[in-house]
Amino acid sequence: METKKYIGKLTDDAVMSCSRLPALLGFSPWSSPNDELKSSLEARGYKFKTPTAGFSGNEAADHGNNLEGYILVEGARRLGLEIDAEITERVEAQDIPLQGSLDGILYGNGRTLKTDPERGIYCYNADSVTLDGCGVAEAKLTNDIAGKEPRAYRGPWQCQGLQICTGYTWHAIFTFFRGTELRIFLGVGDAAAQAKIRHDVLDFQSRIDLFRQDGVTDWYPAMTPNDASNTYERADDDLPDLRLTGSVNDTARELLQLRRQKADIEKRIAAVQTEIMDHMGSHSVAWVMDGDRASAKLTWGMSPASKEYTVKARPAARGKSLRVKEMKNDK
Repeated sequence: METKKYIGKLTDDAVMSCSRLPALLGFSPWSSPNDELKSSLEARGYKFKTPTAGFSGNEAADHGNNLEGYILVEGARRLGLEIDAEITERVEAQDIPLQGSLDGILYGNGRTLKTDPERGIYCYNADSVTLDGCGVAEAKLTNDIAGKEPRAYRGPWQCQGLQICTGYTWHAIFTFFRGTELRIFLGVGDAAAQAKIRHDVLDFQSRIDLFRQDGVTDWYPAMTPNDASNTYERADDDLPDLRLTGSVNDTARELLQLRRQKADIEKRIAAVQTEIMDHMGSHSVAWVMDGDRASAKLTWGMSPASKEYTVKARPAARGKSLRVKEMKNDK
């Protein structure tokens, strides 16, 4: 089998795709549900003040694309299966607006496999996986340390979506860790996961339809302050001031209390650091003792001297805070 060239995305950005499911479900480090909603609305012609940034890719992603063929072919070889790694058409679910791009299709031979670390095979959502009929093949490359199961945003939800689109009963996520170790994560269809996908995809589509019909955007609850800032990008000074009530008013009161507590904590941290520094004098390291064992290491080092460029060089100076490292083992 020859390795294939990366074909790329086959799905329509205006419709939810399997590769975007981790973000829609809140598992992606790079994109939020609101980012995905923005992306699909942009694909339908709506222009936001701040375009969706999304995940712009990186060197690992480029290597993953270039090595996709090798990962698929090598993974199939280790399973002893034939693979079609030249998929040029997208797959679509029959009951929900969901599309997918298959990296490859594995042709099962009826064998039942269990986790076998020596062969790099891990059945991560079932005790065993029967390679019956066709299976979804997904290729991943990462700099993460190899684990016993794939991260939620690196294959599992994507493959469940692809199984909805294809009707296949199993999948294999071929993950190349740090360019040195290929692990094969075998999984089966998960009814609960697929039910959640169906629910969330239909909800996603209803938000798109609402915008198309009424011009109203029904945003998801923001996941972070940055997500809120990106989502509600326009401030309308003509709107009246809000008087908070109910649970959100309680939350706002909690914010005020936390900010007061933070200020008190920062004052106390400064005070205790000053006392410890005064005791350390010219010593660089001190050990926090828990009986006869060290529980933490305190380091009071020197900041590096700076070189003179366009501003006057400054000499090395003692740090203004202690570096704390808690110990996991006895010293």
